[in-house]
Formats: sequence, C-alpha cells, structure tokens
Amino acid sequence: IVLYVSGGNTQVIAYAQRRYQIFGETIDIAVGNLLDRFARVLHISNDPSPGFNIEQLAKSGETFFELPYMVKGMDVTLGGIESFLDGGPGGELLKSGEGTAGDMCFSLQETVFA
Repeated sequence: IVLYVSGGNTQVIAYAQRRYQIFGETIDIAVGNLLDRFARVLHISNDPSPGFNIEQLAKSGETFFELPYMVKGMDVTLGGIESFLDGGPGGELLKSGEGTAGDMCFSLQETVFA
C-alpha cells in the first residue's frame, strides 16, 4: 500500500498482479496543494519546501485545534482546512493571539497525517 502525495493528486493505492487499485483519494484539494496554500497564508517560506517548514514550525505548537475535514467512504475532502485558516475561524484565532502559527501547523500535521 502506498500513499501517493503530490501538489495535484493524493491517493491511497496498491499494486498487485500487475495492476494498481485505488482505495481512496482526496476529492477536492490534494495534500501537496493544501500544504502550499497553508504555508502561503501563514507566510511560511517555500525554501526548501513548505511541507518541511510546516513540520519544523509544528514542533513549537502547543495547542491542537480541530480542523474541518470530511471522510466519504474511502475518500476525504480537505478544503475545509484551507477555509478554516484563510478567512475563517483559524485566521481569527491567530489575530486574537489565541493560537499561533505553530499551533496551526501542529494541528494540520495531526489532522492530515495521523
């Protein structure tokens, strides 16, 4: 079983008997694209990569915020996470000081990769 993650596609797939089988995939936004957008909203550098920088910043996170996503069968939608931060409640938490960029990165990692 393989988790295929790119900027435009995310799938859980397996290869057996010279065929690929897709078990599930993202419906709206791929994980790589979500990481790019998340980093852009938080003004996190793309050098060397947004995913690496999000991971490093997540280490300073102390508070977990429940991020909105939905599972439909074996597929998942992640667009709610982007909306949460970009113009949604997450942005307000950052502005008010109730949450930090580290908290948001920590919450993202625990939600998407756990």
